[in-house]
Amino acid sequence: MNRILILLLSMLSLASCKTTPSKDYILLTGTISNTTSEKFRLSGQGLRMPIALAEDGSFTCDTMFSGTGRYTFTDGRNTAYLYLKTGGTYNLTATINKFKTTAKITGTNPDASNYLLTEYEHNNNLRGVYAEYNSLNETDFSDKQQTIFEANTKYLESFKGLPKEFEEVERKELYYTHYLALIKYESLHRRYTNQPDFKVSDNFMKQFESVDFLDEQAFKRRGSYDDLVKEYFVRKANEFAEHEGIDKYLAKLKVFGEIPNDYIKNNLLNSAAKYDIAYTDNIDTYYNTFIAASTSEANNKSFTEKYTALKKLSKGEPSPVFTDYVNNAGGTNSLNDFKGKYVYMDVWATWCGPCIAEVPALKKIEKQYHNKNIEFISISIDTQDKREAWSKMIADKALGGVQLLADKDWSTDFIVAYKINSIPRFILIDPNGNIVSWNAPRPSNDELITLFNELGI
Repeated sequence: MNRILILLLSMLSLASCKTTPSKDYILLTGTISNTTSEKFRLSGQGLRMPIALAEDGSFTCDTMFSGTGRYTFTDGRNTAYLYLKTGGTYNLTATINKFKTTAKITGTNPDASNYLLTEYEHNNNLRGVYAEYNSLNETDFSDKQQTIFEANTKYLESFKGLPKEFEEVERKELYYTHYLALIKYESLHRRYTNQPDFKVSDNFMKQFESVDFLDEQAFKRRGSYDDLVKEYFVRKANEFAEHEGIDKYLAKLKVFGEIPNDYIKNNLLNSAAKYDIAYTDNIDTYYNTFIAASTSEANNKSFTEKYTALKKLSKGEPSPVFTDYVNNAGGTNSLNDFKGKYVYMDVWATWCGPCIAEVPALKKIEKQYHNKNIEFISISIDTQDKREAWSKMIADKALGGVQLLADKDWSTDFIVAYKINSIPRFILIDPNGNIVSWNAPRPSNDELITLFNELGI
């Protein structure tokens, strides 16, 4: 009797196991060793979840989530790209000071994630020193990049447990990354070899004849494809600007506006206009060209609002003002303190490489115009907790002029009023406090001296 009862219980247990539904969520746990970060974030597939780490660096996602696909695990500085499947259980480990090389995942079909975690380092090892790689002559660069592409493809194929859809997407990503490296070669070769007039041959550009630059689905998937498309059409715009002798920013709008795919066209137009209107020679022409080219009502509305705001920064309009900014020499200054003189302002930060690159030219011009009717003011948008580093750089580089620290970095009212979203930015104001140029030439640009001469400074 007991044997029969045991047999029946066993059969019921088996039946129960067979009918138990698989879980419809993802379980992610892990440990990030030696970290001072207390919070990471997991995002992807519509999810944006904060993740708190325990004192020992361990974590468990305490909110259920699902959705097969790519996810990003990051604290803002260290990032792991993952591929998680609904129903899967995963464990992520990494050491914070060697995050990229130590990040690893185990669990349900981990191959896709471990490919994503290692592909960047694998590609870097193949490429070698970035400057040397881009300094190769055209033939050697093409040959090396082809070798890298083939080796990366074999590396992808070495992960045998990849989901079919994932593998197909990654094969395309490798293809687009390959062509992105090729199309960026000309500009990067100019930079690393100090040959500003270098141009690739027509034969080099024939490699792009087989590439489809109008694949809307690939563009929406982002990755390298949208960068490739942008680089390709920016190149076309630069060629057009050079041939027609027009403003390069305006040329972008004209070339982008001819793209036959509306989604790609409007995306490129909007991303370009967001920044370029701050640098174009004529914002009225720029605005009208954008509106004529764009077929997105939402983009047109937001751009019109920006244009209307920027019109207030036209030549002759009263300049926005700042009040009581900390002066590195002691005390505070407001813009009104400098009325009666032209004011040339440099908006910069200690962490900004292009800003630092302008320092020698700025110091030279300050010396040249010493005792003239012009004041040189540098406004740093470093955060208040970087005040000591700001003062140290001023001393180390013997920066001249009036050195001020903005009160709320990027959120400073004066910075916001001038629509500054990239630095360095240079502004010129006349003795009455009116705008001469809200986007004045840089110190390294000979046009600045020409402008000063025209004003009789």
